[in-house]
Amino acid sequence: MPSPDDVAALERARAEAARRLAERAGDPAALLPELRDLRERLQLIDAGLAARAVPSRGRRWPPALWPALAVAVLVSIAAAVPVGSVPFTLEAKASSVGLQLDAAGDLGPQAVDGELRLEGQTRLESPAASLAEDAAAAGGDALSLRAQQLVLRRVGHPAGSLLVVQAGPQVHLTLDAPRAVVRVDVEFSGPTQWRLAGAGAAKSADFAHAEWLRASAGDAAQAERRPPPLELWLGLAPGKAYAWSHLRPSALQFVERRADDARQAAVASSLEQARIALPATGAEVRLGAGDRLDVAGLELERFELAASDSVTVRLSGTARVLATRTGDFERSLKPSLLEYIARHHTVGMAWSAALFLWGAVTWIRKQFDGVAP
Repeated sequence: MPSPDDVAALERARAEAARRLAERAGDPAALLPELRDLRERLQLIDAGLAARAVPSRGRRWPPALWPALAVAVLVSIAAAVPVGSVPFTLEAKASSVGLQLDAAGDLGPQAVDGELRLEGQTRLESPAASLAEDAAAAGGDALSLRAQQLVLRRVGHPAGSLLVVQAGPQVHLTLDAPRAVVRVDVEFSGPTQWRLAGAGAAKSADFAHAEWLRASAGDAAQAERRPPPLELWLGLAPGKAYAWSHLRPSALQFVERRADDARQAAVASSLEQARIALPATGAEVRLGAGDRLDVAGLELERFELAASDSVTVRLSGTARVLATRTGDFERSLKPSLLEYIARHHTVGMAWSAALFLWGAVTWIRKQFDGVAP
């Protein structure tokens, strides 16, 4: 490519050649060969000046490469970025599971086999006079209740509550709410026996008609104050299970507190086994006892929970967080955008489109390159 000094010299030479050609063309005595020489010199100088605007082809990206480069960049980004949420189905068995309940609601009715025990309530109410007297005297002490007909009619919780369901000879429910009030309604009839921890010996009565009992944790007049966790133990007959299917948790926790050799509480995985299916990639993941599973940002289509000697969870929906951990190895089960679109055959179509564009640009470029200036 000409230097700035060379270009300046060419411009001066052109001005001189143009001036000389104009002078000699107007002179009747000028010979034709002389005029032809002056014109050819002027054309040569113009060609040299025109060449200065043409960049070196070795420093330019060929236009045909741009579609392929664009696809390569997009594919690289798609391989590194995970999808926002992943559809999945889960079947898990655990000794304990925590459910984050973002919306206010209730657990629904359950017929109780044998004994029902309550602990953590700050108030007990009942129209049954003898039970109400004992409840008033004992205050918020633990209550054990047995009856011929015993129904856990309702467990109401405010938004943002954490429900922990723990398996065992008695199914253990713990409701930890961020604000008041947590309420438990119990209905009973027939021969009934109850015992309050601060009221001494157990008492009994025969209720011909159904009676009710309400236990509350927290004060409605001070709803912003966090109430104590309300705990329930539900008696379990052989071969029976408690089941809930209308709950819609936003997150699941498969952890529980266990005492170690030093008798100190430690948080450990409660999973016994799990199977996770990912329709977006066609993958299936199986987990064993002790593996960790984190599930959050749930949008559920189906949720079923059954509790007996184990807690079984079956669900389908989408999650923004879906990760496993085995020992120190942690793995996100959310596929990348590339994995997701590859499953749906879009990458092949993108490459086909890029190759088509590449061919089209190359053909057009050849056509223009073949046209003489």
